[in-house]
Amino acid sequence: MQGTGQLRKDSGNETKVVMIGEEDLEEKLYESLKKYELPDYFLYTGSGGARNWLNLDESRTFPIARKLKNLLEENLISIVKFIPTGMNFVSIGVGSGEKERSVLKEMIKKNEEEAKNKSEEEVFGSGKKRQLYYYPIDINSRMVDIALEKVQDLPVETKGIVGFIEDIPLLKKHWHLPVLFCILGNTFCNYEPDFILKLIGENLESGDLFMFDAHIFPAIDGSDDAKSMRNKVLATYSSRENALFNVYPLLHYGMAPEDFDFELLLSRIESGTEGPLYRTRKTLQILNDTEIRVGPGTVKFKEGDVIKMGFTYKYTFEQISAFLNKEGFEILRKFLSEDRTNVIILAKKRTG
Repeated sequence: MQGTGQLRKDSGNETKVVMIGEEDLEEKLYESLKKYELPDYFLYTGSGGARNWLNLDESRTFPIARKLKNLLEENLISIVKFIPTGMNFVSIGVGSGEKERSVLKEMIKKNEEEAKNKSEEEVFGSGKKRQLYYYPIDINSRMVDIALEKVQDLPVETKGIVGFIEDIPLLKKHWHLPVLFCILGNTFCNYEPDFILKLIGENLESGDLFMFDAHIFPAIDGSDDAKSMRNKVLATYSSRENALFNVYPLLHYGMAPEDFDFELLLSRIESGTEGPLYRTRKTLQILNDTEIRVGPGTVKFKEGDVIKMGFTYKYTFEQISAFLNKEGFEILRKFLSEDRTNVIILAKKRTG
Protein backbone atom coordinates (compact mmCIF):
# COMPACT_ATOMS: atom_id res chain seq x y z
CA MET A 1 0.00 0.00 0.00
CA GLN A 2 1.29 3.44 -0.88
CA GLY A 3 0.26 6.86 0.30
CA THR A 4 -0.75 9.77 -1.86
CA GLY A 5 2.63 11.46 -2.00
CA GLN A 6 1.07 14.54 -0.45
CA LEU A 7 3.26 17.57 0.20
CA ARG A 8 3.06 18.99 3.71
CA LYS A 9 4.65 22.13 5.09
CA ASP A 10 6.63 21.76 8.28
CA SER A 11 8.02 24.44 10.58
CA GLY A 12 10.28 26.82 8.69
CA ASN A 13 10.55 26.43 4.94
CA GLU A 14 11.03 22.67 4.69
CA THR A 15 8.62 20.57 2.73
CA LYS A 16 7.84 16.98 3.64
CA VAL A 17 6.42 14.40 1.24
CA VAL A 18 4.27 11.82 3.03
CA MET A 19 3.97 8.68 0.92
CA ILE A 20 2.66 6.41 3.67
CA GLY A 21 0.67 7.47 6.72
CA GLU A 22 0.04 6.03 10.17
CA GLU A 23 -3.23 4.39 9.11
CA ASP A 24 -1.49 2.73 6.15
CA LEU A 25 1.20 1.36 8.46
CA GLU A 26 -1.38 0.01 10.92
CA GLU A 27 -3.18 -1.81 8.13
CA LYS A 28 0.11 -3.27 6.88
CA LEU A 29 0.92 -4.39 10.45
CA TYR A 30 -2.50 -6.02 10.75
CA GLU A 31 -2.02 -7.91 7.47
CA SER A 32 1.50 -9.00 8.46
CA LEU A 33 0.48 -10.30 11.89
CA LYS A 34 -2.33 -12.32 10.32
CA LYS A 35 0.45 -14.11 8.40
CA TYR A 36 2.50 -14.50 11.62
CA GLU A 37 5.08 -12.01 10.41
CA LEU A 38 6.51 -8.86 11.99
CA PRO A 39 8.89 -7.13 9.53
CA ASP A 40 11.53 -5.01 11.23
CA TYR A 41 10.35 -1.71 9.80
CA PHE A 42 7.38 -1.82 12.20
CA LEU A 43 9.84 -1.52 15.08
CA TYR A 44 10.67 2.04 13.99
CA THR A 45 7.14 3.40 13.47
CA GLY A 46 5.20 5.89 15.55
CA SER A 47 6.45 8.16 18.32
CA GLY A 48 7.24 5.10 20.45
CA GLY A 49 9.32 3.51 17.71
CA ALA A 50 11.31 6.71 17.22
CA ARG A 51 11.94 7.05 20.94
CA ASN A 52 12.90 3.38 21.34
CA TRP A 53 15.39 3.50 18.46
CA LEU A 54 17.07 6.64 19.75
CA ASN A 55 17.34 5.02 23.21
CA LEU A 56 18.76 1.80 21.74
CA ASP A 57 21.23 3.76 19.61
CA GLU A 58 22.60 5.34 22.80
CA SER A 59 22.72 2.07 24.74
CA ARG A 60 26.11 0.64 25.76
CA THR A 61 24.90 -2.87 25.05
CA PHE A 62 24.07 -2.09 21.40
CA PRO A 63 26.99 -0.06 20.02
CA ILE A 64 26.71 -1.09 16.34
CA ALA A 65 25.28 2.10 14.84
CA ARG A 66 27.39 4.26 17.15
CA LYS A 67 30.66 2.59 16.07
CA LEU A 68 29.73 2.99 12.42
CA LYS A 69 29.03 6.68 13.07
CA ASN A 70 32.47 6.99 14.69
CA LEU A 71 34.08 5.38 11.64
CA LEU A 72 32.26 7.85 9.41
CA GLU A 73 33.44 10.85 11.41
CA GLU A 74 37.04 9.57 11.52
CA ASN A 75 37.14 9.30 7.72
CA LEU A 76 34.81 12.13 6.77
CA ILE A 77 37.37 14.32 5.03
CA SER A 78 38.69 11.38 3.01
CA ILE A 79 35.18 10.26 2.07
CA VAL A 80 34.00 13.68 0.90
CA LYS A 81 37.23 14.10 -1.07
CA PHE A 82 35.83 11.56 -3.54
CA ILE A 83 32.32 13.04 -3.72
CA PRO A 84 32.08 15.42 -6.71
CA THR A 85 31.27 19.06 -6.04
CA GLY A 86 27.62 19.94 -6.52
CA MET A 87 26.29 16.46 -5.77
CA ASN A 88 23.02 16.25 -3.81
CA PHE A 89 22.46 14.04 -0.77
CA VAL A 90 19.81 11.32 -0.30
CA SER A 91 19.77 9.23 2.88
CA ILE A 92 17.40 6.29 3.44
CA GLY A 93 16.55 5.30 7.04
CA VAL A 94 17.86 8.63 8.28
CA GLY A 95 17.12 8.10 11.97
CA SER A 96 18.14 11.12 14.04
CA GLY A 97 20.04 12.65 11.09
CA GLU A 98 23.24 13.29 13.06
CA LYS A 99 25.54 11.39 10.69
CA GLU A 100 23.90 13.04 7.70
CA ARG A 101 24.49 16.48 9.21
CA SER A 102 28.20 15.63 9.52
CA VAL A 103 28.41 14.61 5.86
CA LEU A 104 26.50 17.70 4.71
CA LYS A 105 28.75 20.08 6.64
CA GLU A 106 31.85 18.58 5.02
CA MET A 107 30.24 18.65 1.55
CA ILE A 108 29.33 22.31 2.00
CA LYS A 109 32.85 23.12 3.19
CA LYS A 110 34.35 21.41 0.15
CA ASN A 111 32.00 23.27 -2.22
CA GLU A 112 32.88 26.61 -0.64
CA GLU A 113 36.63 25.96 -0.73
CA GLU A 114 36.57 24.98 -4.39
CA ALA A 115 34.43 27.99 -5.24
CA LYS A 116 37.09 30.28 -3.76
CA ASN A 117 39.78 28.91 -6.03
CA LYS A 118 37.83 28.54 -9.26
CA SER A 119 35.20 30.36 -11.21
CA GLU A 120 31.65 29.07 -10.97
CA GLU A 121 31.97 27.90 -14.56
CA GLU A 122 34.91 25.70 -13.59
CA VAL A 123 33.31 24.38 -10.42
CA PHE A 124 29.74 23.82 -11.57
CA GLY A 125 30.12 23.60 -15.34
CA SER A 126 27.26 25.97 -16.16
CA GLY A 127 28.22 29.43 -14.97
CA LYS A 128 25.42 29.23 -12.40
CA LYS A 129 25.98 28.14 -8.83
CA ARG A 130 24.05 25.00 -7.92
CA GLN A 131 22.19 24.66 -4.64
CA LEU A 132 22.91 21.57 -2.56
CA TYR A 133 19.75 19.53 -1.93
CA TYR A 134 19.25 17.16 1.01
CA TYR A 135 16.55 14.47 1.12
CA PRO A 136 16.20 12.63 4.45
CA ILE A 137 13.96 9.57 4.04
CA ASP A 138 12.43 7.35 6.71
CA ILE A 139 9.19 5.46 7.34
CA ASN A 140 8.89 7.32 10.64
CA SER A 141 7.54 10.83 10.08
CA ARG A 142 8.95 12.05 13.40
CA MET A 143 12.45 10.86 12.41
CA VAL A 144 12.20 12.89 9.21
CA ASP A 145 11.17 15.93 11.24
CA ILE A 146 14.17 15.48 13.56
CA ALA A 147 16.56 15.09 10.60
CA LEU A 148 15.19 18.27 9.00
CA GLU A 149 15.54 20.20 12.26
CA LYS A 150 19.18 19.08 12.49
CA VAL A 151 20.14 21.02 9.35
CA GLN A 152 18.02 24.17 9.68
CA ASP A 153 21.18 26.25 10.15
CA LEU A 154 22.93 24.87 7.05
CA PRO A 155 22.76 26.45 3.56
CA VAL A 156 20.93 23.54 1.93
CA GLU A 157 17.55 23.04 0.31
CA THR A 158 15.61 20.23 2.02
CA LYS A 159 12.73 17.93 1.29
CA GLY A 160 11.94 15.16 3.76
CA ILE A 161 10.22 12.02 2.50
CA VAL A 162 8.19 9.54 4.55
CA GLY A 163 8.25 6.24 2.65
CA PHE A 164 9.78 2.80 2.07
CA ILE A 165 13.06 2.06 0.34
CA GLU A 166 11.13 -0.35 -1.89
CA ASP A 167 9.42 2.72 -3.36
CA ILE A 168 12.64 4.18 -4.79
CA PRO A 169 11.12 4.47 -8.31
CA LEU A 170 8.58 6.90 -6.79
CA LEU A 171 10.92 8.50 -4.26
CA LYS A 172 13.47 9.48 -6.88
CA LYS A 173 10.93 11.68 -8.66
CA HIS A 174 11.34 14.12 -5.76
CA TRP A 175 15.09 14.66 -5.90
CA HIS A 176 17.53 16.57 -8.11
CA LEU A 177 20.33 14.69 -9.86
CA PRO A 178 23.07 13.73 -9.43
CA VAL A 179 22.83 12.24 -5.93
CA LEU A 180 24.97 10.60 -3.32
CA PHE A 181 22.57 7.81 -2.29
CA CYS A 182 23.26 6.63 1.27
CA ILE A 183 22.12 3.76 3.48
CA LEU A 184 23.81 4.23 6.83
CA GLY A 185 23.49 2.73 10.32
CA ASN A 186 23.94 -0.92 9.20
CA THR A 187 20.55 -0.81 7.45
CA PHE A 188 22.04 -2.37 4.32
CA CYS A 189 22.53 -5.64 6.21
CA ASN A 190 18.82 -5.90 7.02
CA TYR A 191 17.93 -6.79 3.42
CA GLU A 192 18.66 -9.70 1.12
CA PRO A 193 21.84 -8.59 -0.71
CA ASP A 194 20.64 -9.48 -4.20
CA PHE A 195 17.35 -7.66 -3.65
CA ILE A 196 18.74 -4.43 -2.21
CA LEU A 197 21.61 -4.11 -4.70
CA LYS A 198 19.38 -4.85 -7.68
CA LEU A 199 16.83 -2.28 -6.45
CA ILE A 200 19.47 0.40 -6.00
CA GLY A 201 21.30 -0.44 -9.20
CA GLU A 202 18.13 -0.12 -11.27
CA ASN A 203 17.36 3.31 -9.83
CA LEU A 204 20.76 5.04 -9.77
CA GLU A 205 21.45 7.28 -12.74
CA SER A 206 24.74 7.93 -14.49
CA GLY A 207 26.83 10.13 -12.22
CA ASP A 208 25.12 9.00 -8.99
CA LEU A 209 27.15 7.43 -6.18
CA PHE A 210 26.16 4.83 -3.59
CA MET A 211 27.53 4.89 -0.04
CA PHE A 212 26.66 2.48 2.75
CA ASP A 213 28.13 1.07 5.92
CA ALA A 214 28.09 -2.37 7.52
CA HIS A 215 29.01 -4.11 10.75
CA ILE A 216 30.94 -7.15 9.48
CA PHE A 217 32.92 -10.22 10.44
CA PRO A 218 36.71 -9.75 10.35
CA ALA A 219 37.43 -13.22 8.99
CA ILE A 220 35.81 -16.29 7.46
CA ASP A 221 34.49 -19.27 9.41
CA GLY A 222 36.92 -21.32 11.48
CA SER A 223 39.22 -18.58 12.71
CA ASP A 224 39.43 -17.44 16.33
CA ASP A 225 38.39 -13.94 15.25
CA ALA A 226 35.27 -15.30 13.58
CA LYS A 227 34.31 -17.36 16.63
CA SER A 228 34.81 -14.37 18.92
CA MET A 229 32.74 -12.19 16.62
CA ARG A 230 29.86 -14.67 16.55
CA ASN A 231 29.73 -14.65 20.34
CA LYS A 232 29.75 -10.84 20.42
CA VAL A 233 26.96 -10.64 17.83
CA LEU A 234 24.78 -13.03 19.83
CA ALA A 235 25.41 -11.10 23.05
CA THR A 236 24.65 -7.76 21.40
CA TYR A 237 21.48 -8.77 19.59
CA SER A 238 20.20 -10.80 22.56
CA SER A 239 20.68 -7.91 25.00
CA ARG A 240 17.71 -6.82 27.08
CA GLU A 241 17.67 -3.41 25.39
CA ASN A 242 17.50 -4.89 21.91
CA ALA A 243 14.88 -7.44 22.96
CA LEU A 244 12.65 -4.65 24.32
CA PHE A 245 13.08 -2.71 21.08
CA ASN A 246 11.98 -5.77 19.07
CA VAL A 247 8.87 -6.60 21.10
CA TYR A 248 7.56 -3.03 21.36
CA PRO A 249 4.85 -3.33 18.65
CA LEU A 250 3.13 -6.21 20.46
CA LEU A 251 3.28 -4.43 23.80
CA HIS A 252 2.07 -1.20 22.24
CA TYR A 253 -1.09 -2.90 20.96
CA GLY A 254 -1.84 -4.51 24.29
CA MET A 255 -0.28 -7.96 24.35
CA ALA A 256 0.93 -8.94 27.82
CA PRO A 257 4.69 -9.59 28.30
CA GLU A 258 3.99 -13.07 29.70
CA ASP A 259 2.16 -14.09 26.50
CA PHE A 260 5.26 -14.31 24.31
CA ASP A 261 9.03 -14.79 24.30
CA PHE A 262 11.70 -13.24 22.07
CA GLU A 263 14.24 -15.66 20.61
CA LEU A 264 17.34 -14.90 18.54
CA LEU A 265 19.68 -17.29 16.77
CA LEU A 266 22.69 -16.81 14.48
CA SER A 267 22.37 -19.16 11.52
CA ARG A 268 25.03 -20.25 9.06
CA ILE A 269 23.88 -20.31 5.44
CA GLU A 270 25.46 -20.92 2.07
CA SER A 271 25.86 -17.78 0.01
CA GLY A 272 27.76 -18.61 -3.15
CA THR A 273 30.64 -16.46 -1.88
CA GLU A 274 33.89 -17.39 -0.17
CA GLY A 275 33.10 -18.99 3.18
CA PRO A 276 29.74 -19.25 4.95
CA LEU A 277 27.38 -16.35 5.49
CA TYR A 278 25.75 -15.65 8.84
CA ARG A 279 22.30 -14.24 9.44
CA THR A 280 20.38 -13.52 12.61
CA ARG A 281 17.03 -15.28 12.98
CA LYS A 282 14.47 -13.58 15.22
CA THR A 283 11.15 -15.05 16.30
CA LEU A 284 8.43 -14.36 18.84
CA GLN A 285 7.15 -17.52 20.50
CA ILE A 286 3.51 -17.28 21.64
CA LEU A 287 3.18 -18.79 25.13
CA ASN A 288 -0.57 -18.35 25.76
CA ASP A 289 -3.73 -17.98 23.72
CA THR A 290 -4.12 -14.25 23.20
CA GLU A 291 -5.34 -11.56 20.82
CA ILE A 292 -4.60 -7.93 20.01
CA ARG A 293 -6.49 -5.21 18.22
CA VAL A 294 -4.47 -3.61 15.39
CA GLY A 295 -5.88 -1.00 13.06
CA PRO A 296 -8.80 -2.50 11.12
CA GLY A 297 -9.18 -5.75 13.06
CA THR A 298 -8.26 -8.22 15.79
CA VAL A 299 -5.48 -10.77 15.42
CA LYS A 300 -5.73 -13.98 17.43
CA PHE A 301 -2.80 -16.18 18.43
CA LYS A 302 -2.66 -19.63 19.99
CA GLU A 303 -0.06 -21.11 22.31
CA GLY A 304 2.79 -22.47 20.17
CA ASP A 305 2.36 -20.00 17.32
CA VAL A 306 5.57 -18.43 16.01
CA ILE A 307 5.83 -14.91 14.61
CA LYS A 308 8.74 -14.50 12.20
CA MET A 309 10.70 -11.26 12.37
CA GLY A 310 13.42 -9.58 10.32
CA PHE A 311 17.10 -10.47 10.09
CA THR A 312 20.57 -8.99 9.86
CA TYR A 313 23.34 -10.40 7.68
CA LYS A 314 26.92 -10.57 8.92
CA TYR A 315 29.29 -10.46 5.97
CA THR A 316 33.03 -10.30 5.64
CA PHE A 317 34.31 -7.43 3.51
CA GLU A 318 35.22 -9.95 0.79
CA GLN A 319 31.66 -11.25 0.71
CA ILE A 320 30.18 -7.77 0.36
CA SER A 321 32.65 -7.08 -2.45
CA ALA A 322 31.53 -10.25 -4.24
CA PHE A 323 27.85 -9.27 -4.03
CA LEU A 324 28.60 -5.76 -5.29
CA ASN A 325 30.56 -7.14 -8.23
CA LYS A 326 27.79 -9.61 -9.05
CA GLU A 327 25.20 -6.82 -9.21
CA GLY A 328 27.32 -4.54 -11.39
CA PHE A 329 28.86 -2.16 -8.83
CA GLU A 330 32.43 -0.88 -8.72
CA ILE A 331 33.94 -0.03 -5.34
CA LEU A 332 35.55 3.40 -5.52
CA ARG A 333 36.79 3.55 -1.94
CA LYS A 334 36.50 1.47 1.22
CA PHE A 335 37.11 2.57 4.80
CA LEU A 336 37.74 -0.31 7.20
CA SER A 337 38.09 -0.04 10.96
CA GLU A 338 41.39 -1.32 12.35
CA ASP A 339 39.77 -4.49 13.66
CA ARG A 340 37.93 -5.04 10.34
CA THR A 341 34.54 -5.19 12.06
CA ASN A 342 33.10 -2.05 10.46
CA VAL A 343 33.29 -0.72 6.91
CA ILE A 344 32.07 2.20 4.83
CA ILE A 345 31.92 1.67 1.07
CA LEU A 346 31.63 4.27 -1.69
CA ALA A 347 30.58 2.68 -4.99
CA LYS A 348 29.07 3.38 -8.40
CA LYS A 349 27.40 1.37 -11.13
CA ARG A 350 29.75 -0.03 -13.74
CA THR A 351 29.30 1.32 -17.22
CA GLY A 352 29.51 -0.67 -20.39
